Amino acid sequence: MKQKKLNFQNREKLGLVIGIVVLFIIMSILAEGFFSWYNIHNLLRDSSILLVVATGMTLVILLGKIDMSAGSVMSLTAIVTTILLANGAHVVVALLAGLASGALIGLLNGYLVGIQKLDHFVTTFATMSLAKGLALVICDGDIINTGNNDFKAIGASTSVFLGLHVHIWIVAAIFAVMLFVLTKTKFGYRVYSIGGSEQAAMLAGISTRGTYILSFLISGLTASVGGILLASKANNGNATIGDGFEFSAIATVIIGGTPFDGGRGGLVGTLIGAILISLLKNGLRFLNITPSLQYVIIGLVILVVIITDVIINERRKLEELRRVEQ
Repeated sequence: MKQKKLNFQNREKLGLVIGIVVLFIIMSILAEGFFSWYNIHNLLRDSSILLVVATGMTLVILLGKIDMSAGSVMSLTAIVTTILLANGAHVVVALLAGLASGALIGLLNGYLVGIQKLDHFVTTFATMSLAKGLALVICDGDIINTGNNDFKAIGASTSVFLGLHVHIWIVAAIFAVMLFVLTKTKFGYRVYSIGGSEQAAMLAGISTRGTYILSFLISGLTASVGGILLASKANNGNATIGDGFEFSAIATVIIGGTPFDGGRGGLVGTLIGAILISLLKNGLRFLNITPSLQYVIIGLVILVVIITDVIINERRKLEELRRVEQ
């Protein structure tokens, strides 16, 4: 049975890869300039920011939970980092402070969900409002220009190493570490076990509290990294820079094959999902589709994928129940 499940997951990933190839070919034919290294490089850069946020979100969804605060954490991190830079702080201090702000929100989520057993959606929705409110209060609704050349260099289009933008390398390193953690460590085993059945995991002696706290902490940190990368790209910070990013991250994870009820899926699928969503957004811009219509199209695609995922999971559960009864 395990082998059949593995084969199904591989077929699902293969279908996504084929979808990416087909979409890329269609966009290359329809949109002049789409198939160029300049655009492909920008596509990889954009997908890297989405991927780093979705990486942390994957851990949370594998647990059968969700983190609605990711987008607001990005905004809070961007504001904390840029306002410190604007006031003369060293770039390392500003970056660490930005990461700390995301880590604190993540720890709060983990504590409330993992220890106090509060509903994950309500909890992270509340911390989403908290992070967004703090960002607005700190910047007073203004756009913060850093005036810091070191920070600007992180996001500058000329910041390239071995042919790829620095953003891509940063995210690739984080992704590789998290892939190892999720697939080769006891922590990763605990995440999958709790997502599969929290009760069974507890009976097996697995620390659910610690796993929840660490997973939400990582989600907060990866959202912070995403906020820093976005702010460095724009060379400023504002309280809306991460608006809606949580939905894109969630959609990336679900499209990548990790279901809402957790226990299955992983980061390889998330990587494919990030490329697919970024490719779709990039192609729609090249076709001169208005931003409002882009949201409609992308929203419909995500909705279809989520509904399909729910239907497939319900059928899978029914089939497993029938096998058990037999």
